[in-house]
Amino acid sequence: MSEQEKIDLRERIYIGLKESYKKLLRRKAALGQDMVFADENGMPRIVPAREALIDYEKKHNNK
Repeated sequence: MSEQEKIDLRERIYIGLKESYKKLLRRKAALGQDMVFADENGMPRIVPAREALIDYEKKHNNK
């Protein structure tokens, strides 16, 4: 596998992971569920998926 093929593969994986995460947020928000994240100390933090989706879209639509 050439270096360019490796770069292309990494890019496709990255894009796929982003899309999968967005779908997860949207599905959980539609169902009124929560997301569990780790805070800076590694402790679980529960956030309504709707809030997490809003925050995610704010961060990623400005780029």
